[in-house]
Amino acid sequence: MLDRGVDRVPVSRPGAVSRFITALVRLIVPVIALVAVFALAFSLRDEPVPELAFLADIDPVLDTSGWMNWGYLLLPLLFFVLNLTSRRYGAALTLSASLVAWLLIGGGIGWLLHSGAVADFEASFASYTLAGSFLGALAFAQLVNILLFDWLRGIPWWKAPFFAAFVGGLAFSIVFNTRPAHVWDMELGGRLAVEAGLHFSWALAQLLPTYLLRSAIRPLPGFGGA
Repeated sequence: MLDRGVDRVPVSRPGAVSRFITALVRLIVPVIALVAVFALAFSLRDEPVPELAFLADIDPVLDTSGWMNWGYLLLPLLFFVLNLTSRRYGAALTLSASLVAWLLIGGGIGWLLHSGAVADFEASFASYTLAGSFLGALAFAQLVNILLFDWLRGIPWWKAPFFAAFVGGLAFSIVFNTRPAHVWDMELGGRLAVEAGLHFSWALAQLLPTYLLRSAIRPLPGFGGA
C-alpha cells in the first residue's frame, strides 16, 4: 500500500572521502597480517625442516633437504589470510590489501637500501632473477586465490577456502619452479609433488580455523556466505 501524505526522507549515501577512509581502515588488519606472514617466512628462510626427512626414505626424488625451509613451509599462511579477508570484504578490497602489502614490503626494502642498513640486495635477500621470479609467481598465485574464492563462495562453505588455497598454492609452485633457471628432471618432478602435498595439507588444515572463525568474521552485506 502506498503511503499518503507522508514525505519520504531520501537516504544519504556516503561521500567519496568517507568511502575512501572506510576502505583504508578496513585495509589495516589484512595488510598487517600479510606483511607479518612475509616477515615470518623471511626470518625462517634459513631454518631447515628435518621433520620431512622421512620423504627421502619413501623415494629419493622427494628429498627436501636441499631446498625446503620453515619460511617456505609457512608461506601458504598467506592464502589463509587472503581467504578470511575475501570472506569479510570481497575480492576488490582483498586485491587492494595484497597490492598495499607488496608496496609496503618494496618500500621497506628500498628504505633499507637507501639508508645503508642493507648494503647489497642480492647478498642480503636473493638474486634479482630469483626475487623477480618469486614475486611474479606469488603475485599470480594471490590473484588466482582471490578470484577463485570469489567465484566459489557460498554453500557448502568449505569449497571456497579449500580450493582457493589449494589451487593458489599450486599456481605458485608451478610458476615459480618451472622458471627457465630450473632443469626439467626427476628432481623437479619430486619437488612439485612435495609442494602439491604441502598445499593440499595446508588447504585442508586451514578449514578448521576458518570454521571456528566463521561466526566472528562474517561477510559484509552483499557478499553472501562462504
